[in-house]
Formats: sequence, structure tokens, C-alpha cells
Amino acid sequence: MTRLIITRHGQSIANAQLRFAGHSDFDLSETGHTQAALVAKYLCENLHIDAIYSSDLVRAMHTAEPHAKLRGLEIQPSRQLRECYVGDWENVSLDEIVEKWPDLFFEGWRKNFGTFRIPGGESVQEAASRFHDEVLRIARENIGKTVLIAAHAAVIRGFWGKITKTPPEELASTYLYPTNASCSFVWYNGEELVPLEYSVDEHLSEIGTIKFKY
Repeated sequence: MTRLIITRHGQSIANAQLRFAGHSDFDLSETGHTQAALVAKYLCENLHIDAIYSSDLVRAMHTAEPHAKLRGLEIQPSRQLRECYVGDWENVSLDEIVEKWPDLFFEGWRKNFGTFRIPGGESVQEAASRFHDEVLRIARENIGKTVLIAAHAAVIRGFWGKITKTPPEELASTYLYPTNASCSFVWYNGEELVPLEYSVDEHLSEIGTIKFKY
């Protein structure tokens, strides 16, 4: 059996500026670096980790970095763990998206997240499937180990809907986005990925959590 810990990256500069990042390569904010240190401390105190994987985007890599330094492990980057590609919304502010695409944002992205396709980008289901397949590959390559994966809000949310068998049209009303630097726990039982806990963020209590507002 393989244990997987999927952490959302700490607050990014794009998060702080209320911008859609997608595949745009924003670093962590100062708060994000603090969150990354706290999640590393929390996991080091409570769990052994054998391997670390990350989206190849810098905000995820820099969230995984404190773990790697504390444990003396290399981070294995993967493009398949990237955030959903948001096409026309890449590096665009929330205010501008609401102004230019109000119906798509409120009726599509917000209310029908699980079935939505970003203009010029991936659908949530495509991104979730890409992410799921990569997590499954990682699990199969690390049988009997505990693995940390650093990734992103939308793909984690879509992935969670997939492994809980939540109908895509019900995803938006069933699961919120994982908080920055939260941990979601999954088992791989040799056949499938089994959900345990979603968006655990108790380790951030000393600085407070930042809810994803998009």
C-alpha cells in the first residue's frame, strides 16, 4: 500500500494579487514561504516521507523545497502535476475576468466548476484526469512508501471529485478548493486511489488559513 500526501502550494504572488495563474510561473509570496515552512515542520514531526514529487511550476517546487532540505531528498518535478491551464485567463486579474467574462466566471467557473472549460484552456475534467493519471503512476512506482506531492488548487479539487466518484456537475457544491499549504491524504491499495482526508490545514493555525476566493 502506498500513502500519498498531496499539498497545495503556499500562497503565490498571483494568489495575493487575485490573478489566475494556471501555467504562468509565479513564485510564492512571503506568506507562502512561511506556509511552506509550516507544512514541512508539521509533516516532519508526524510522518516519514520516502519521496517528493512536485509540479514543475516554481510555486509548487518552492513549497516542496523545505521538505526536501529537512529530509535530504531530491524533488522530482513533473509537468503532468501542473495546475489547470486557464488559456485566455492566464495571468489575468479576477476583476478583469469578472468584467470581461461575467457569465462564464459566475455560471461556469463558480457554479459549474466540475464541467467547465476555460476559454482557450483545459476543461477541469481534462486537467483532473491528467493529474489523476500522474498520481497513479507515482503511486505504482512507490509501492509501500509514503510520498509527498506538491500541486495546485483546481487540479487537486478536480482530482478529489474523481477519486470520490463525485459527479462532475456536483463537484462545485460538494468540495471547496483546498486551502494554501493544506494536505490531502490518499491511499493506493494496489488497484485504485482511495480518498482519506481533504484539505487538512490545522498546521497553519498560528498564522491562519487563507481561503481560495476565486
